[in-house]
Order: sequence, then C-alpha cells, then structure tokens
Amino acid sequence: MNAKLQYYISRIESSKNLPTLPHILVNLIHACENENSSIRDVAKIIRADASISAKIIKLVNSSYYRSAAKISQIDHALIRLGRNAIKNLAISSAVQQVFNKPDALAAGFDLKRFWRHSLTSAILARMIAEKTGYNLPEQAFLAGMIHDIGRLILAVNFPEEYETVLQGPNGTPESLLAAETRMGATHTEIGEWILTRWNIDSMIIDALRYHHEPAGRIQNAFPLTRIVHAANDMSRASGINDAAFGVLKGLFPCAFSDTVDMVVQAEEEVHSLAGFLGFSIGEKAKGSFPDQTSPLSSPEFVRTVKDHSLLVGVLQNLLSCRDENAILKAIQESLNILFDFRNLLFFLIDPEDGLLKAKALDDAGHIDSPPGLIVSLHNRESVIIQSLQRNAPLVSENNGSVSNLPILDEQILHLLECGRFLCLPLICAGEKIGVIVVALDDQTVGIPSREEKLLNLFAGQAAAALYVEQMKRLQIKRIAEERLAATTDVARKVVHEANNPLNIMKNYLRILSSRLEEQDPAQNEIHIIEEEIDRVSRILKELSDFSKPRSPKMGILDLNGLLNGIVKIVSRSLPPECDVQFHTNLAQALPRIRSDRDALKQIFINLIKNAVEALAGHGNIYIETFFVPVGPESGQAGNDLHSRGHAKIVVSDDGPGLSPGIQERLFEPYSSTKGKGHSGIGLSVVYKMVKELGGTVTAGNVPNEGAVFTVTLPVNNPRPS
Repeated sequence: MNAKLQYYISRIESSKNLPTLPHILVNLIHACENENSSIRDVAKIIRADASISAKIIKLVNSSYYRSAAKISQIDHALIRLGRNAIKNLAISSAVQQVFNKPDALAAGFDLKRFWRHSLTSAILARMIAEKTGYNLPEQAFLAGMIHDIGRLILAVNFPEEYETVLQGPNGTPESLLAAETRMGATHTEIGEWILTRWNIDSMIIDALRYHHEPAGRIQNAFPLTRIVHAANDMSRASGINDAAFGVLKGLFPCAFSDTVDMVVQAEEEVHSLAGFLGFSIGEKAKGSFPDQTSPLSSPEFVRTVKDHSLLVGVLQNLLSCRDENAILKAIQESLNILFDFRNLLFFLIDPEDGLLKAKALDDAGHIDSPPGLIVSLHNRESVIIQSLQRNAPLVSENNGSVSNLPILDEQILHLLECGRFLCLPLICAGEKIGVIVVALDDQTVGIPSREEKLLNLFAGQAAAALYVEQMKRLQIKRIAEERLAATTDVARKVVHEANNPLNIMKNYLRILSSRLEEQDPAQNEIHIIEEEIDRVSRILKELSDFSKPRSPKMGILDLNGLLNGIVKIVSRSLPPECDVQFHTNLAQALPRIRSDRDALKQIFINLIKNAVEALAGHGNIYIETFFVPVGPESGQAGNDLHSRGHAKIVVSDDGPGLSPGIQERLFEPYSSTKGKGHSGIGLSVVYKMVKELGGTVTAGNVPNEGAVFTVTLPVNNPRPS
C-alpha cells in the first residue's frame, strides 16, 4: 500500500456519515414506524440506496451480532437486525445529514446520478444472475448496488481533492481512474478496503475490485465478478445499442433481444421505484438531473428529523420521573409545549378491575383522581374506547349537534368545556395502558397528517414510560407477596417455639416472687422482667395474628356505620393531652357490602391508630368513603347488595407523610412507619386481610398534607361465609 493511499485510509477511519437521498430516509423511517409495514416493504426501500444497503450489511456482519456466516442479502440482514435497529440507523443517518454542512459533498458529485447508476447496476446484476443460472441473485443485486461505494466515500471525506478529480475530462471509466490515481487513491481501492473492514463476503469484494478491468481479462473470472462488470458497463451505455449488447455477449452467451429486455426493464424499475419514493430522476440521456436535492432542502426530511429530535428530550424527561403521577405531569407539560394542548384528562386502565379511571392535573398542579370518572372497556360506542381498540388517534365527531354523541362522550365535552376532543391511545408492547383525552376548539375538525405522525410518536413514548412504571410496581408487589408468604411460615414456627419458654419464665418468676417479702428490693427487679416478658408476648400475639390463616366470616354490613363506631372507640381511648381531631365524609349512596366485620374492624383500627401515632399527639385525621360503580349502572348506586362495584375508603392525615424509603416496603413485615420500638407487623396484617377480602390497599402522600391510605373492597364479595 503506497503512502498516499495509506494517508487517505487513515482519514477515512474517522469517516463522516455516507449521505442518502432524503426521500429514501423519510420513507424508511415511516415504514419502520408503521406497524402494517412488512419486512418486504422495508427491504424494498433499503435496496434502493447504496449507502443504506452498505450500512445494513456492515452492521449485520459486525462482531456485535456474531453471525455464524457472512450475510450478503438484505432480507436476511433485516430479519437478523429487526425493525428497531433499522429505524435507529435511518434516524441517525437523517440527523447527521441535517446537521452536517450542505457542502459536505464534493462539488460536481451528483448524488442522484450516483443513486441511479447504483440502482440500475444492481437491477441489471440481478437480471443477469437469473438469466445465466447464478443461484444467488440477491447477492448479485447487493454487489451491483455497492460496487461504486468508494466514489461516495471519497466525495464525502475529501470534497476538495475529489472536486479536482471530477472537474477533469472524465468521460470514460479509464479517465476517472487515471485522475483518481493522480490524487493518490482510486474508488476501487477505497471500496475494497472499506468492504474488507466491514467483513463483507470476499466474492462481493472481488466484484468491486475488478469492475473496471478490461473485459478480456475477466472472461474466466468467477461468475459474480463477470455479472457486476457487465451490469456496470450496461448501465453506463447510452440507450439500447450494440455497445450494451457487446458488453454482455463478451462475458455471457446471450441474444441481443435479451439485452434489450433487461435494459428496458431496468429503466422501468428505476423510474417506478423513484416514483414510489416520491421524487423525479429525470431522463438518463440528459446527463444531469434537474431535481438535484440537497439533504437540507427537503422540507419533509427536515421535519422528520426535527420531530425525532424533539422527542429525545421528552423521552429523557419521562425516564427521569420517579412515579406514575410525575410521568403524567411530564406528559401534560410536553403536550402543552409541543402541541399547545392545555386541557386534558388521562384515562388509565386499573390492573385490578380492568376499568378506565380518570386522572387530571388539579389547580395546585398535582395529579388527582376525580371520583366517578370511570369508563368500561365494553362501552364501544364511546370514541375513547374506539381509539384504544383501533390504536389510532380519533377526534369526536358531533356533526354540528352534541346530541348525536353517546352520552359519555357528551359528558366529556361538558367536563372539558370544549367543542371536540382528541383521543390518543396509550399502548406499549401490545398492552393497553389507557387513553389521553385532549380538549380541542370548535374549529379543529381533524388532525393534520404530519401532526398525527408526531402525536403517534409521542403517545408511544408516553405509553412506554407508563408501562415501565406499571411493571416496576407489579414487580415490587410480587416481591412483597413472596416475602409475606415466606415470613408467614417463619412466624408460625417462631410463635409456637417462643411461647412455651416465655410461659415457663413467667411461672418461675411468680414462684420466685412468692418466696420473697413484699418489701424486698428484688420485687421491683422481678416486676421489670415481667413487663418485658409481657412486651415480648404482645409482639408474639401480633406475629400470631399475622401468621394465622383466616377463614373470613362473611355477612352483610353497613360500612359507614362500622367506621363511625371505630372512630368513637379510637377517639375515646386517646389520652386527654392528645389533640387529634377526626373528620368523616361518608358517602350516603354507599350500599351495604358483603364482607367480614371482624377483619374490617382490625383493618381500620390499625390504619387509624397508625395515623394517630404519626401525628405525635396533634393534628387531623380524615376518613372518607366513596362508591365506585361498574358497568351500565355507573351513575347511580342502589342501596342494596346487588349493586355492582367497589367501596373505596380513604384514611388520610396532615402529619409528616411517608418517607420514600418506607413507602416502597410499607406493607412488608417488620417495616414500620413509627421508628424503633415497634414491630412493624400492623400494616402487613392490613395488607394480608384486605387481600383475603378480595380488595386492594395502597399508600402514598398527599402533597403538603401527609399520608393517605386507600382501601377498595368489592360490594358483593363472592366468598362463601
């Protein structure tokens, strides 16, 4: 290798991005994002460009993918890489082209001319392979597509030097090679080096290396070398003439009519593919292309890159959120900034009952759950459900009259105070997460196609962030349940083994005390020991309650009455110096429920006592009940057992709240909110009992107000008595 060639190669090692026609990148990105596009659709676009084809083959043959054999077919490469890898490659290529200087290519290097020659050569190479019985036509296509890749590399990396080459008399391949040789590196040398570096099949490298050799010298070469040589020369021939026929006849036995058919068909394919990709390539005979497009001059191309660049910041923001409410707040802020959407509702699917439940940003800037805003997935009349089922943004249509809408959609209009609303479905990995409902003004009839694409991209990122958060919560819950089960087994053994020696110790102390005088100083020491044994016994009793498998005693009860009774019991048991006030807001429409009275007493006594202790003698405790209906009767709750739905009980306080470390493991055994000296069993018992009753319990903080515990219970519990 001569010194000049080594110099050029050393500079190429830090190579810039090889440019691709903007229309091709835009179509490739859209095809990768469209779930209805097949691998064949994506492959059709990739095959149309030498630069993208080279990048795909380079990537799939890299050490990262560890392919057992070298891959030289685009279809095989796409199956190996997957749609996401192709999309990322296309987006990164597009971003680099937008932000590189517009004069990055050597002056005089026509990207469209290069594209046309490469594609024509590839199509002809495939046809010749099929005509002559070569059994790898796709390999021939790829070799024809990238045989001139060295020219593109030189034009990108050495624009000034290569401009001098292009300005010379380059009417023939020989004169071009001579000018490149004077420069110090030919495009065949550079192409051979880069394909070797990319680990491309050696037969393709040979085809590139020898494609400018005299025809007489390669008559006995391997078939692929002869195929690419003939395809290259035929694509350069001006029209259908004896020159094109002579090129092919010199290397393969064929008739003139075969040459005519192949050249005509290749020209038709090139024009058809250009039309499919959305641009014009002009006539070959003119020698130049009037619609020469700089990567920076295509508005759709720049918009596509801008859209994806905008969403990078959104994704980073979503990934930095620590919980679901923070994610929802970030989504609303991003919709406001990107689309000027200000008034909206989130309807998220509750994993516990499969219902869509509303969440919204309140006046204080906090995410709140408005009671009663619940949508069943079976309500197929609503545009909210239609959007989720179709996985497509939909705008409510009222045809000039609100009365044409389903009642639920009409209520949403009144709630958002708007003329129309947009539904953005949130779906990730095939899992339905929910729907964002956005208020639109009366003038907005539909969504512009460009904005719809960006909205789909945004909704995908929002859904992914919420899905990851859901999976995280599910995993935490699963771990807690596994720990609970393991602790239950241990607790039974500990209680059984520990009670016997404790009883023996207490009996022995009583005997010892009876043998001493009442005024003996040792009596005081014995009393202290007895108190400590009693304390251990109380802890063991809590442990016993926690570990015992319960058989719920089901019955019909008035939940509001039960809670009022518990509040009286707890408030009367407080010492006089304790200044804790109780506030109840109990739903009058709450139906009687079927549940276990004793279990509910223990659950709510534990929660209320927990709140009292968190207040440290001063503060307020709030107890609220709600009826959450399910199904068609959602708007009214009958006062009977047959009402479908859930009772929701919220116990909150205005104390210091739950610390983040405690909140994550709150319902695990031995995790206490009260500090040292407490067993940490109470809330584990609550969690276990609520679960046994078919309900759920969650804990969190109300901003600036303290801790909040929410219990939901089925109104009509199907468990046997």
